[in-house]
Amino acid sequence: MSIEWTKHDDSTYYMSLGKALLVAVVYERLTPPGWKVQVGQRTLKDKFASLEDAQKIALAFADKVATAVRADLDALKAQG
Repeated sequence: MSIEWTKHDDSTYYMSLGKALLVAVVYERLTPPGWKVQVGQRTLKDKFASLEDAQKIALAFADKVATAVRADLDALKAQG
């Protein structure tokens, strides 16, 4: 099974990881214009010039978020 970016409209692309974690890149026209990266409820402050760069960074950020989730789950398992 291949996971791919889904085009919602001209300014929004997204994917769902594990059917639970939404990863999105959204083009904002406000100053300065650029692509914003959002993973779950977390959003990067920076905007990126190209869609391809934003998607690569979104995947790296999603990996970082998933690692933090795994660490929290492991800590909860160790408690009880």
